[in-house]
Amino acid sequence: LSGQLLIAQHFDIEFQQCYGGSDTDYPKSILKIDSGFVSLGYSFSNDGDVSFNYGKGDFWLVCSAANGQILWERNFGGSESDLPANILPTPDDGFLLFGDTFSNDGDVGLNKGGNDLWVVKTDNLGNLEWEQSYGGSMNDYAYQAIIAHDSGYILAGRSFSSDGDASFNHGLADAWVVKIDTAGILEWERSYGGTDFDQGNSISRTTDGGYIIGGTTGSNDGDVQCTKGLSNAMVIKIDALGEIQWQRCYGGSYFDHAADIIQTDDGGYIFLGGTTSNDGDVIGYHGIPGEANTRDKWVVKLDASGQIEWQRCLGGLGSDKPKTIRQLNDGGYLVGGSSSSRDGDVTCNQSGSGLNTVMLYKLSPSGEIEWTKCLGSYGNNFLGDMHIYSDNHFLLAASTYRNDIDVDCDFKGQSDFWMVDIMDTTVSLKEEKKQEIRLYPNPASNHIWLQLPENTSLAQAQIELYSPAGKLLHNAKPSSHFHKIDVAHLPKGLYLVRLWDGERWYVEKLVVR
Repeated sequence: LSGQLLIAQHFDIEFQQCYGGSDTDYPKSILKIDSGFVSLGYSFSNDGDVSFNYGKGDFWLVCSAANGQILWERNFGGSESDLPANILPTPDDGFLLFGDTFSNDGDVGLNKGGNDLWVVKTDNLGNLEWEQSYGGSMNDYAYQAIIAHDSGYILAGRSFSSDGDASFNHGLADAWVVKIDTAGILEWERSYGGTDFDQGNSISRTTDGGYIIGGTTGSNDGDVQCTKGLSNAMVIKIDALGEIQWQRCYGGSYFDHAADIIQTDDGGYIFLGGTTSNDGDVIGYHGIPGEANTRDKWVVKLDASGQIEWQRCLGGLGSDKPKTIRQLNDGGYLVGGSSSSRDGDVTCNQSGSGLNTVMLYKLSPSGEIEWTKCLGSYGNNFLGDMHIYSDNHFLLAASTYRNDIDVDCDFKGQSDFWMVDIMDTTVSLKEEKKQEIRLYPNPASNHIWLQLPENTSLAQAQIELYSPAGKLLHNAKPSSHFHKIDVAHLPKGLYLVRLWDGERWYVEKLVVR
């Protein structure tokens, strides 16, 4: 048997909570803090957990204890639509909220014209300290903020403006990157693109002191040299001051984009995006080429100069929406999004016909699927963000539209924040550290004895027996250092016995004959 063989994939929900009111509420970003976590989302409600609403839709900031119970919540916005993008920590233990606003009243001090990028700085209790808008006379949209290398913050989005804070525009819309200091003062800004539609969806720091931008482009002029299709995934490498070092496009004949991009441990990059192409750089598309309702998630691994090392399409015949990608400690990747598919790579969707489940993929370092996981209700469910505690423990911020299947919390309205903490408890033959736990007889036909190590605390110990399919068959707290398990009723085959010693799991193989 291979030491890498997974017997089955099993997740336990450690806790879950629903937040919201009687209207539509959904999360966009989550941040782990010492006392628990804070989540930032969009709220139309003015009741339930939501104490106030300025207008059409507000930034809604929720601080929760480690078990998900709400500690406090705050709204920010004006009488028009205010759409959050993400939240960052600040050096004084406060928070920086990033998004865009169409308002010119309430918490919004000044609107430059149309829709502006909007930054809100709060203290550690969510009280507003300052706010600042960035933009020009046309519409400008926010997608992601990150902490800069030196100090301050980098804001990424899209701009239609060529005045105000936007010094230049190449054409219809540009990818727009804005650098601000810790007080919100604009230090520099750059527009990237051509005469068509361009936008920057994601930005990450790079180890050389610069940044990598992932987005989409329809241009083939200006800063963009793309000849692949109707709309391409675009990656731009910039230095610390926003000057372009290199730019590349990826895709096929139809519509492709990069939704999230990070630098990888080997010095290269990986982006998660979407595609409706099945040619050019795209291999393995599951849907109908050019059809937006059958798009795939698209994962593309790049080397340090932006050359493709490998790519993988994820999905089925439905719509597979990308959200976020993170590298794990084992060198693989966790991919998150949602899916309305029920075939191809998506065989676990339990939501209604045409509706979406939260969808997770674990990829190996070379892009092979190691496992998939669906989460949600019979209604629509969309992933907003995820926090990774470890390679097998994740906190998800999602939206849900009903209370059934995996969703078991106090559902408030049309759509709620659904905060769900999940632990991968898969039994694996590569199981952690070896310890002297003895099973005898082994092979067995009637019963086995498990001998615990002498230093095992019985008060902390837990024993489990799993079937070859990963089903939990036996779960007990031992009363002595010798524990008996009856196996006479079990079919012949390979089983796994696990011991929890209060700190971690240990495993031993058992053969029943």
